[in-house]
Amino acid sequence: MLSRRAWITGLAAGVGLVAAVNIAAPWDNDVPATQLGTAAVELGNDTARIVESVSYRQVVGRVGDVVIVNGELAAMWAIVDASWPADQRDRLAQLSVVREESRGLAGVVHPSATGGWILSLDIADIDDRPLIEETIVHELSHAITLDRDVFTFGGVDACSGVAISLGCAEADTILTRFAERFWPEDVASTLEDDFANDYASTAAHEDLAETFTAWVLGWPIEDATAKAKIEMLTRDSEQAAMADTLRERLTPRR
Repeated sequence: MLSRRAWITGLAAGVGLVAAVNIAAPWDNDVPATQLGTAAVELGNDTARIVESVSYRQVVGRVGDVVIVNGELAAMWAIVDASWPADQRDRLAQLSVVREESRGLAGVVHPSATGGWILSLDIADIDDRPLIEETIVHELSHAITLDRDVFTFGGVDACSGVAISLGCAEADTILTRFAERFWPEDVASTLEDDFANDYASTAAHEDLAETFTAWVLGWPIEDATAKAKIEMLTRDSEQAAMADTLRERLTPRR
């Protein structure tokens, strides 16, 4: 079954740095009753942090920003902390918790100006842990396959690997091999069954992320092409190791 997250996750590239002295949640009057505490993160004696401002395609209200520090963190961070593999923690620079006005966003990642990635999640989904976990799996796939060591956003004139809609994937990476085989000239097949879901058909990097999510979570896949995509990921040692780690950390599916 197609989860709502499958068509409301995304990836964007623009961020800026702003100074923040108190990283506390500017709560609305209608805060979900079971959700976050009075602050997005307990800072202890370290009262000043740099928080990156993020631009979204959707209209969102900022609930709070969690810069990754030790201490008692918010409920949303607790889910991220339990799900995001410890050996990939250096890829996660910041968690931003938002409230999206039209309920069209579950999650998105932005490259951080300081390294790693900013993960944004919608507070309205806090009671739907499977949705949040699916979103984390999808966005972690982006963080790995679009890492600055293997991918360059923007101009592709000097691309020595494969140019996709976002930029240049370096040669001999899983995204390059995936795009070369399944997205020749960055054009996908018109057959709906070739994809894990409709959102996967929007771009090569989204196809890879949704295929990875389908594989990790065991979504039923019948089409031969979609199965071939999963098989490609299983033969990549980094992807296989990450899938195993995630399955150990995620809430068991019924």
